[in-house]
Amino acid sequence: MMSNLLKIGFIGGGKMAQAMAKGFISAGLAKGETMISSCHPSDVASAKAFKDMGAESLFENVPVVEKSDVIIVSVKPSVVPIALGDIKNAPDIKADKLFLSIAMGVTIKQLEQYLPKECRVVRVMPNIPALVRSGASVFVTGSKATDRDAQLTKKLLKSVGTCERVTENLLDAITALSGSGPAYIYILIESLADGGVKMGLPRDLAYRLASQTVLGAAQMVRDTNVHPGVLKDDVTSAAGSTAAGLHVLEQKVRAWMEWQIVAVFMKCGPDGTAAHTDPPPQRVLINTSLFKGFSFWKLLCGGGWLQSANLQPLIWKELKGKLAQQFHFSCCARFKEGIVNTTTYKSN
Repeated sequence: MMSNLLKIGFIGGGKMAQAMAKGFISAGLAKGETMISSCHPSDVASAKAFKDMGAESLFENVPVVEKSDVIIVSVKPSVVPIALGDIKNAPDIKADKLFLSIAMGVTIKQLEQYLPKECRVVRVMPNIPALVRSGASVFVTGSKATDRDAQLTKKLLKSVGTCERVTENLLDAITALSGSGPAYIYILIESLADGGVKMGLPRDLAYRLASQTVLGAAQMVRDTNVHPGVLKDDVTSAAGSTAAGLHVLEQKVRAWMEWQIVAVFMKCGPDGTAAHTDPPPQRVLINTSLFKGFSFWKLLCGGGWLQSANLQPLIWKELKGKLAQQFHFSCCARFKEGIVNTTTYKSN
């Protein structure tokens, strides 16, 4: 049985590597004993995490490749040339291996240049919900990767969520949407819960309701294949409380969420710097006129397109504040509408 299991190596043992390793074990594709990882000597926590899974954990990269059939490159993008350089310069290493890279912004062409010419490369973009086997992953195959490599990649990624094959030109946009997207959904959940707390709900109950509401709504969009706008309309009665809340949200939040995707897309270089110099689509320019006067918008207009190296944290700060404010207003609007229109509230 052990011989049928994949021998999987991880160059880099961080959170995403750990999430994928746990998913592979849960899906029966590997066991702890068939996995090996390498990490920086100072990263004691990652080394321990892999050892706790029963895997071998080292502080050098070449043995990971030697002992594995599939190697997942999960170091920071800036470290990729160094880590793969160790492999390319190793004198006796068998290089006919399959490498899966999850390093943001490092292209297939670059990966193939960093590795021995016999290596097969697949570029992968997972996201953090892979930790609970609910990730949304995509992959792109390199010039030497085979159909069998693609099938194996898909099998591995499906063990930690969903998986789709795409072309490389889409990866930066996917990074902006599903890679960074969970962070925005966490703000959405926090903001919904904060609105509920302001209206009197216990905080732990508010978080449970908000998270389950987002989970359920997302599953309806995915499983019914019905347009989200139609599903939204199904919840919205004429002159009802949902309509009152949507009136507040539609004024700013929709455009804000679109703008986040554009901002992250523009910064999808391997070191977090600007990867694109084209302006955003006209639709976004029109929507963002709503934000005239906001401090970060002044920064963009006055300082030039994406000149600030810390643009994303600034947008994050603004988004969190404005989303919380808008969801608070939405909850208040719905609550007020309920008092006006519902006899139950009146009797209380």
